[in-house]
Amino acid sequence: MNDYLKKYQDLIILAVILAASISMLLSNIKERRPLNPFERAMMTALSPFQDAIGWAANGVSNIWGNYVFLVGVNAENARIRKTADKLAFENALLLERLKSYQRLDSLLTFPGLENIPFEAARVVGRDPSDRVKILILNKGKRHGVEENMPVITHRGIVGRVVSVSATACKVLLITDVRSAVDAIAQETRDSLVVSGTNTSTLEVKYLSFNAEVKEGDMVISSGLGGVFPKGLFVGTLQEIKQGSGNLFLTAKLKPAEDFSKLEEALILKGPIPEKPEEPEVVAQ
Repeated sequence: MNDYLKKYQDLIILAVILAASISMLLSNIKERRPLNPFERAMMTALSPFQDAIGWAANGVSNIWGNYVFLVGVNAENARIRKTADKLAFENALLLERLKSYQRLDSLLTFPGLENIPFEAARVVGRDPSDRVKILILNKGKRHGVEENMPVITHRGIVGRVVSVSATACKVLLITDVRSAVDAIAQETRDSLVVSGTNTSTLEVKYLSFNAEVKEGDMVISSGLGGVFPKGLFVGTLQEIKQGSGNLFLTAKLKPAEDFSKLEEALILKGPIPEKPEEPEVVAQ
């Protein structure tokens, strides 16, 4: 203990003097009486120490205040980010729902559709190998779906139902090599057959060599064959060439629908009624 006091006696004496001086100064300040020469000298001597102590106290106070403030700011930022993420997620869901409603609205505005039974269905599966062009829809026997029912969109023909379970069905796309659609050129009324190629384009067969068709002409279903009703859009003609033997023209057909992006479709349960021809008005 004595060794400790001897080691730090100078610091202890200085601390006692500083404490006594500060006590005297505070007493004079409270009593508001003039400082004597000794007190003024002590105040001058202690001024640097007071400034240092005040600066350190202010610094600690500022650091603590800034720390508390930053903690509050970080918490508020975290809350804002969480809210923003939630709103972005909800906005994405609402946007996708709106697009789905828009697609369904387009499907349901197909001409004559209000007069026939149909089933709106959603694509729930595809052939992963892409060796066969098949879609799986979420409607089946429970919904009145049967084999060979045509599947369409507002753009045109998609394919036909080839297999049905209780709650789903498989649809063979018209791009599959096993598919064929009896069709006609809409403008010239030339008959032809559209066959699948297992690619994104279709092959045109049996188009008469003297057909007056041109690239870009629309092709529609003829109604023959007992599957697809008459008047459904199939696609547009491309790459028309003279075939060998001069019996038929060769051509390709761009499908009306991009099947790789298809999400919804309609399964028709009955034929689309043809519009009755309006009687000619004879001028009197």
